[in-house]
Amino acid sequence: MPGCFGWWPPKGPPKTKRVEELATPSTAMYAIEGGKALAEALQNVSDLIPLPFLSSFVSVGLKVLEACQEATAIEENVKNLQQRVYDMMLVVVNNSTVPVNEKTSAELRRRIWELRSLLAEILADLAKIKEQRRWLLVFFRDLNKARVDTCVVRLTIALEEFQLASQLRIEASQLRVEDLLSKIKAEHASLLPQLDRIEDAVKQFSQPHKAASRREDMRLLPPIFHGRDALVQKIALLLAAQGTSRVCITGAGGMGKTSVAVAVTESTIINNIFPKEYIFWVPCITAKSSDLLRRILYTQLRITAETYDSLDPLIAELDASKQPRLLLLDNFETPWLSGPDPLEVGHILRRLAALPHIALLLTMTSGVTPEGIKWEHVPLPALEPAAARDVFKNTYRDATGGLELAATETQLDNVLESIGHMPLAITLMATCGGHLGASPDDLLVDWRKAGTEMLSGGGKGRLSMDDTIGLSMERGVNSDPNAHRLLAVLSMLPAGTTGENLLKWWAPTIHTSTHAAVETLRTAALIEQDHGPFLASRIFVRPTIQSYMAHQDRISGPVRDQVHHACYEFIMRHRSIPDDNRFKSNLDALASEETNIQGLLMEIPVDAPRPNAVDALIAFSVYQSWTKPSVVVASHALEVARAVYRNPHVTDRDAAARCVAAAHQSLGRSLFILDRYDEARTHFEEAAARYRDLPGGPDPHRVGEASMQLVRTWTYIGTADLHSLVTEAHANLASDPNDRYHVARGLLGSGLSAAKEIFETLQNDCPASTAECLYYMARTHTFHADAHATATALPIAQAALAKAEQSGETGLIGHAAGLVARCLVVLGSYEEAEKATERSLEASQALGSPLRIARGLELLAYSCAGRFDLPGSRVAYQGARGQFTKIRETLLGREGVERCSSNLALTEGLTVMELDQSVFSRLEKPSAIY
Repeated sequence: MPGCFGWWPPKGPPKTKRVEELATPSTAMYAIEGGKALAEALQNVSDLIPLPFLSSFVSVGLKVLEACQEATAIEENVKNLQQRVYDMMLVVVNNSTVPVNEKTSAELRRRIWELRSLLAEILADLAKIKEQRRWLLVFFRDLNKARVDTCVVRLTIALEEFQLASQLRIEASQLRVEDLLSKIKAEHASLLPQLDRIEDAVKQFSQPHKAASRREDMRLLPPIFHGRDALVQKIALLLAAQGTSRVCITGAGGMGKTSVAVAVTESTIINNIFPKEYIFWVPCITAKSSDLLRRILYTQLRITAETYDSLDPLIAELDASKQPRLLLLDNFETPWLSGPDPLEVGHILRRLAALPHIALLLTMTSGVTPEGIKWEHVPLPALEPAAARDVFKNTYRDATGGLELAATETQLDNVLESIGHMPLAITLMATCGGHLGASPDDLLVDWRKAGTEMLSGGGKGRLSMDDTIGLSMERGVNSDPNAHRLLAVLSMLPAGTTGENLLKWWAPTIHTSTHAAVETLRTAALIEQDHGPFLASRIFVRPTIQSYMAHQDRISGPVRDQVHHACYEFIMRHRSIPDDNRFKSNLDALASEETNIQGLLMEIPVDAPRPNAVDALIAFSVYQSWTKPSVVVASHALEVARAVYRNPHVTDRDAAARCVAAAHQSLGRSLFILDRYDEARTHFEEAAARYRDLPGGPDPHRVGEASMQLVRTWTYIGTADLHSLVTEAHANLASDPNDRYHVARGLLGSGLSAAKEIFETLQNDCPASTAECLYYMARTHTFHADAHATATALPIAQAALAKAEQSGETGLIGHAAGLVARCLVVLGSYEEAEKATERSLEASQALGSPLRIARGLELLAYSCAGRFDLPGSRVAYQGARGQFTKIRETLLGREGVERCSSNLALTEGLTVMELDQSVFSRLEKPSAIY
């Protein structure tokens, strides 16, 4: 298959290689896999070769490799550079071991000295990159790529010249490099021949927020895996070629599609093209809609964005890097065939497939794949008899604790033929037989008693997965109502749950026998449980079993109602505000079940929601606005609330109207956090109006809170009469003088000291509102922009940050930390300012707000300039400008772009030595609003 690896980025002059050659790691691949131990072994070998400069050359090369290891924030380029250095060291050491005459030796010494000088220059370049602040590398590694690319080009040219000069000797001894590597590995076994791979860049700020969903690791191959080697090789070769890199593995549930796909990702062919860090596991079993599929893609691919509601940021980041990536989308039938919006799911897949350097590997039960993509379909057959026997015997032995199966090959073949040689069916039957000590004949009798239904899938002698699972359930599950009910409950929780939450929330009615039910299901191989104590371990249903339970009404109406009720109760029990001391622990609790909760909430029908569904939807959307705003959930909450309010049969009109107002307010908050101020304003205005016109009379406190949010929104838009809005908000919040909490909330716009005193006297001391008071008090001092006022503001801002941390409200933490950083910059404490800026940026990235990120980066840029760090300042200004550009339709966005552009122009062409106090004083200061 010529050209099979044509899309692999070249590492030198184009060369044509056969697949068979590339399936075996090359010299360079061995060098990479040898890692630091192999490089140090080269150092030892070079010390034994009596050639001047050789040991010094290898020593400098090692330093370059170490520098590459530290500069991981620009990973693809550094990997390429590191490979070039490995190549050069191997070639030079190899040529140095060949006997030469005196004239040739002098020429070789000269060339080695030139290469050493080149490595020293490159080491200096890497040192300059390393000097940049960690934040600059993490956020803007692309801006350093040109420098690294230049190093790679220089090394490539030098290596080609060296090889050309030594061509005759290389041709005569081309096998000596391989021999040398073998010798090194043999003689230096004590150096631990572990693979020392370069890790992914520490991109903590390009990671999706933990509340979005829990990132899942690539599945492991089952301990017993036989009979698929040829198929794995075939799929790997298809993925290796760009023209056939869209592969879909299809087959019935339980045929082992996931195991085969995982084996493909571990094959030598695939690992030679896609480094481990560029192979991504995308479990689609929990993706019951296109929205959940997008969120899972962001999480698994370690890409962050302002919101998960659009695929554009993910596509843009994948497109920006041409590094080949392999995406394994497992159980794709869930979003594609079972979700409510298959057209949108197909659109997502087509956008991924449009990127030529992205290889796609799907597993699904059906061969009906999304149109517009040229798929290579690989139907997964049943196991061959010999492999099926091995799987059954090994599984049976494990289930019995080490006893071998006592049966003839014919007896075993009869059972295997009756269940169609399906891997999961074999596993289930062998596990069941092992636990019971049953013989193959006994198992065959049981299967025959099940009747013709057991042969309903795949023709004579073949069983469907439903039949196989049904038989497994007959082994104790169907006769145990608690186990059957527990399996139904767990099948509705795609992310699984902890033993503690299972007992307390999801299955409290079977509390007295939950452990026995879990053991029954585990024995039947219907569920899995992580290692560790029961309460802390995660219990989940295998994907094929979940699919089995989800169809043909195998989950009863009462169980569905119970799980949905538990979901709503869980949300409402963990609903709190940032002034509540339980707020932080409630956030953690909701985050632990977020995938399950969102999946259940999005199932709520618009026309006939269950009791308490609307309240739960609104409460959960408010929670997401505090963690990672999602307009999808908030919009669904508003749609359901409106439908309930319009229903003429609803008797409590006041409660229904309150839900619509609250849904508007929640959606407005999410839009505000995402810097969509005009849209947020409309929903805050609608919320305030509806709270005024409630059927049971106005709710002034709610009107006041919505008005306060409207004030903040207009502050960013910049055109409203804020005085009248603040007055109205204060009047509504203070309407009941006996409600001291709301009276103090009303003073946030005009009487900060009085508000602070009230909050501090209330129970729980209201950490969020107190932090808000302190924040605004400190900010009023910073408006004077002089050192004395700023010195007064600093301790107040630091106290605000401490209170914000106590509350746990992410947005407030970001604001307070940003204000602390601004005070420190004005006072000239740039090192301390950068630490505070890092905290502010952490919170801003968690929320996904471009404005907040832009402000933090602009402040970082100004701080770098104050330390006369010109490269760092430029990189941060460029990043800040990019974030401001995202919200250029707002006044703050346009002003931010202009400031950053002006400061970049001022420093353009300057050297580090030319950046002095006179230049720094002419830089435009960051925006005063925090």
